[in-house]
Amino acid sequence: MEANELLNNLADLLKEEMRQQLRIANHIMTGDLIESIESRILSTIEGRKIEIWLNSYGIALDQGVPPDRIPFTEPSGRGGRSKYIEGLQRFAQLKLGVTDNRKSLGIAFAIARKHKKVGMPVKGPTQFIQKTLDATEDDIIRFAEDWAEAIFQAKIDSIIENIRA
Repeated sequence: MEANELLNNLADLLKEEMRQQLRIANHIMTGDLIESIESRILSTIEGRKIEIWLNSYGIALDQGVPPDRIPFTEPSGRGGRSKYIEGLQRFAQLKLGVTDNRKSLGIAFAIARKHKKVGMPVKGPTQFIQKTLDATEDDIIRFAEDWAEAIFQAKIDSIIENIRA
């Protein structure tokens, strides 16, 4: 198998396993995060590498956000707007099925208070990235072996071609 094909196959495997880990962690509210996962294969001075990209909030789900980094303070009663509260309200509407705006706002504030105490997610970081690597460890090792063989074979073929020329 050609080296580029090996890289593409490994990238596809990693993306699919990451999607699976998100499903296991039940992070599939709208599907945006799963759909955002993509890969890029780059050539660098050190060689080739696979980068996996996803929506930035996926990192917060993976690593968690400590309580002191939660952007919430108790309301002063003056009104105002908060993207954080609006996002939690949307969560209450989409994930919990709450259609009443007032009720979903109350749920948003309750979640924000809990996040401020224990961090986010409430159950702790999902670590779906590490779980992806753990689940694909044997495949990654096999890839490294196949990659080395493909590179070695390409070098030998090049040497033989040069000798024949």
